[in-house]
Amino acid sequence: MNVGDAPLRVSKAAARRFLAERHMLLPPRQLPASKGSVLALVERLGSLQFDPVDLAGRSHEIVCHARIDGFEPRWVDELLYAKVPAHRALVEQYNGVLVIVPTSELPYYRRPADKRRERFWRDGSYRRLKPWADTVMARITSEGPLSAADFGPSKSVAWSWGQTPAYRAALEMLQLAGLLHLARRDGSRRWFDLAERLIPRNVLERRVSEEEQIEHTFLARHRDLGLASANGVWVQTDWPLKRKELVRRLTERGALLNIEIDGLPGPWRIPGGERFALEAAMRATAGTRPVAADPNAVTLLSPLDPLIHDRKRLETLYNFHYRWAIYTPEKKRVYGPYVMPIHAGDAIVGRVQLRRVKETGVMTIDGLWWERGAKPTRHIAGLAQAIAAHQGLLGVTAGQMPKEIADRSDGRALFRALRKIAG
Repeated sequence: MNVGDAPLRVSKAAARRFLAERHMLLPPRQLPASKGSVLALVERLGSLQFDPVDLAGRSHEIVCHARIDGFEPRWVDELLYAKVPAHRALVEQYNGVLVIVPTSELPYYRRPADKRRERFWRDGSYRRLKPWADTVMARITSEGPLSAADFGPSKSVAWSWGQTPAYRAALEMLQLAGLLHLARRDGSRRWFDLAERLIPRNVLERRVSEEEQIEHTFLARHRDLGLASANGVWVQTDWPLKRKELVRRLTERGALLNIEIDGLPGPWRIPGGERFALEAAMRATAGTRPVAADPNAVTLLSPLDPLIHDRKRLETLYNFHYRWAIYTPEKKRVYGPYVMPIHAGDAIVGRVQLRRVKETGVMTIDGLWWERGAKPTRHIAGLAQAIAAHQGLLGVTAGQMPKEIADRSDGRALFRALRKIAG
């Protein structure tokens, strides 16, 4: 499509089919079981959002598991925290939120660290934390990776989220400024080391312009969504390039493509190379006898899955209202704290609450809710497969559900399907 041509017009059904296939959810768990599949997925999506909450697996693990057959969480850790820099194919970065990106793309994410370094100097943070920061840098330089616990107690200082030990604040400041990188994690404990010891030299020394970094970040957010509304990709207020200019540049280069969706205000945008995939989705969903997506192609979505990042898109395209309630007081929750949407074919048909009980090695189904108009019998077999696979992800040997679910007709059917899988 040339600049100035009328945008491609698609139906909601085509948009949903495109997203299901573009996000590797149709069929579910379609990538082969390997570390290489993790890299392929991050390349496809641009990034994975990281969150440490682990009630039923960490978010990035659930995102990978939904798309990679037999996914093992250690694969991501090995790619993130390899001792040999050349083997660190992934890296954590703060880009509004904490994300996992390809290490090769690190030069395009320097701007936030550069700006924070300037801010820490300007607002006095460095001056206030200098005694502890100097100790941190000296000890890590001579001893290697260290965590906050390795520095012992220190006085409490004001930090971004409130009072915190000075050594921890100094470590955070030096990491956010790009001087330290994460060496490894173990639960909530983090070890930090000098950037030059962890990042390949050719990556660490590469420099790209500020405009290139901003364009890359803006495009990466479109890759994450796959299909974005006109204002669905957030733009930082301190960017010298504003949304209108970014869209113009990237559409002129063919990196972004404007489309319209029947019945929804536009324009919408997809990555430029996705046009043929979108046209295939249009053909599959067109006419009086469209090709139906398999209703038993069921995937459980993380609360931070890129398919549901844009809550407004979720409601307009899927008629699905979703809020992550992990930090909502229990009395105000409508569902559970870590409810996962149930994606079936190219629709979202319900939500399920799973929980790992580490002490007993059991995964419980705390809640199961179907959307209005959903037909559970069409999805039970696929849901059972998804739950059984999730059990494997968590490394637990047994599962259970409360009586109030087990006594329902859908609960009984799900129980039978799970027993059949277990043999």
